Amino acid sequence: MTERLYLQDSMLFSCEAVVTACEPRGGAYRIELNRSVFFPNKGGQPCDVGSIGDAVVSCCEEDGERLLHLCDRPLAVGAHVIAAIDKERRFDIMQQHTGEHLLSWCAWTLFGAVNVGFHCALDYATLDLDRPVSHEQVLAIERLANRKAAENGAVTAVEYESEAALKASKITLRKHAEGLTAPIRVVTIEGSDACTCCAPHVRRTGEIGQLKIVSELPYKGGVRLTFLCGMRALMHAQKMQDAVDAIALKFSTARDNAVQAVEKQAADLSEAKKERAAALAALDEYLAKELRDQAETVRKTAVLVARKSGIDGKRLRALAQKTLTDRSLTVLLSDCGETVYYVCSANGIALDMGELCKTVNLLLCGKGGGRGTLAQGSAPAHRGLAESVEQLRRYCAQIV
Repeated sequence: MTERLYLQDSMLFSCEAVVTACEPRGGAYRIELNRSVFFPNKGGQPCDVGSIGDAVVSCCEEDGERLLHLCDRPLAVGAHVIAAIDKERRFDIMQQHTGEHLLSWCAWTLFGAVNVGFHCALDYATLDLDRPVSHEQVLAIERLANRKAAENGAVTAVEYESEAALKASKITLRKHAEGLTAPIRVVTIEGSDACTCCAPHVRRTGEIGQLKIVSELPYKGGVRLTFLCGMRALMHAQKMQDAVDAIALKFSTARDNAVQAVEKQAADLSEAKKERAAALAALDEYLAKELRDQAETVRKTAVLVARKSGIDGKRLRALAQKTLTDRSLTVLLSDCGETVYYVCSANGIALDMGELCKTVNLLLCGKGGGRGTLAQGSAPAHRGLAESVEQLRRYCAQIV
């Protein structure tokens, strides 16, 4: 069995070891050592990577009691090697994991919210709480966590040989994972948290750095918090500052006024959209009259097949409705950028616009549908649209 040195010293990044097994696996090799500093994929966080001798370690996993290192080349059984992990990756992950313990303790202490899930990726980490918390409560959790981190309390790990020994210690656990076998490892943050945990952690809370909760989403009746610690939090803050500065520059204003500038532009844009919609509605009244005058009377039915440009589907639909008389059939088409929109509309005649739309779909290689007195669709723009409009005009004159 491999001696797991990461349980004894989380800041031990390399060690001397002996290769005890080497097994081929899918073009790679699973290496087992008598002792190792590599933490495996476990407990919601990614494993360590690094090297064993001249072999590159891309993954470390448990297989029962075995600790197996996935390497790019074989190593001789019995060989004495140096096993070394990626220090920056290990320290970054420890920052996130210790930060998760501290955030969980703050949520539990302040609002009785229990941590029911943790996941640490290489660029973010998430914490799941069993109950909803408001944004103001999230901010309170974040503030308390940063205050406790600044106290630079010691982070220690102690192994207890049995549940009885753990109980006798009279330590108050925030969380006790079920189904643990001895020895039971408890990670304690001085002055705050204590819970069972199998992973490496930083030595003092000051090493966590800044803790920043960057999102909060409802999740399974509770809330999922996405957070960043240490350098991840710093990089996020820098990115957000750069974004705000870029926005402020666009508005020729100070960073502190960027939000107000965006809000003002949004309000101005909303008002402009309302004014534009009103102007277009007035314009469409004139367009509708012009189109009605273009309609051809066929068997006492006003038949209108016309083409416009630059009118989107929603506006085209409203315009088609405005062209209808007591007994009429209207087919309007509009080439708008790379798309042709079309609307089939009728009043006072026994024609199903859904069936007519199918014909237009075939003619224009488009998609659309409807039923009764209204149907609509769209198709890719093409050069033969003028000819297609003429074909539709002749066809509509035949079916009324």
